[in-house]
Amino acid sequence: MTRPAQSRATLKDVAREANVSLSTVSYVLNNNAHAQRITDTTKQRVRDAVQRLGYKFNPIGRALQRGYTSQVILLIVTWDLATSHSATAMAISRAAIAKGFELTVHVADDDAEAEAFLKRRMLHNAGGILVLWDSPAMRASYLNQLAAEGVPVVDLLPDSPPGISTVTPDRENAFLQGTKHMIELGHRRIGLISDSETRPKTTLCKVAGYRRALEAAGLKFNEALVVNITEFGFEGGASGFPRLLQRDAKVTAAICINDAIAVGVITAARDAGRRCPEDFSAVGFGDAPIGKYWRPALTTFALSANRVAEVSVALVSELRQSVAPTQRTILVPEELIIRQSTGPVPNP
Repeated sequence: MTRPAQSRATLKDVAREANVSLSTVSYVLNNNAHAQRITDTTKQRVRDAVQRLGYKFNPIGRALQRGYTSQVILLIVTWDLATSHSATAMAISRAAIAKGFELTVHVADDDAEAEAFLKRRMLHNAGGILVLWDSPAMRASYLNQLAAEGVPVVDLLPDSPPGISTVTPDRENAFLQGTKHMIELGHRRIGLISDSETRPKTTLCKVAGYRRALEAAGLKFNEALVVNITEFGFEGGASGFPRLLQRDAKVTAAICINDAIAVGVITAARDAGRRCPEDFSAVGFGDAPIGKYWRPALTTFALSANRVAEVSVALVSELRQSVAPTQRTILVPEELIIRQSTGPVPNP
């Protein structure tokens, strides 16, 4: 196809060059939910047409057309002491300001409020959105609607829908290191208090890290020692420990999916006559404030809030300016903080 030298390529030109519909070009370039149904061959044809025609993406014009401003909306839910989202939110505020963004924070207290927020369509004032929201089912629906709108969006929690860019802790490596820590202390009967099957990606990566550590030490993976729970606060640990004990009365340690669950496990162990760490050890995850002040203080994994903030704000900024944004997953490493809730395996 030839075009006058002085004219500027448009979406229609790209569609004609790639021999696809205008909507297909829009879906591919915005990388929204509809793009998941487009074949890789067609996507590549669109991108090749973009390159040949020199089509230039205009983020400012797109923002004005859709009513966006240069702000990031952070959706956050702080439902109990299990979460440490406040530190991440503060770090994101600093990182956003450093990047020249105006940050607006929306606290989603419950699913109903979050849904009402969506229906009010406040998202149309955002040039990019960071999602830090602990409702897996509602979050997936919300993320898909954001993607369908073509809004640059980054999810900061696991189990994102296909096509959504994600910045998330490297959970598989964390659970590998946590299990390895227990093994180095002499523990051989180690349980895992894990997510329910409603969070399949999260569950699989944690179990994978736990299993890799066991097998690397020559220990057999016992699926019975993986206890899946549906309550992610203290109650989850309090109910999970008795179930673990029923499956193996000689278990001496547990890896837990967050600090509140670890506190629940330790409390239930104490009620069962097992002292921590003399008789039973537990590792948490997330470095929530309660972990530092609980007794015994929790061994846990800490995620650098500053690192997550810098990476996520940089990514949403990149997505805003990309001609043909592609889904990206960035794993951020965790640091093992050894405190008093883990100790040597008790003598038989």
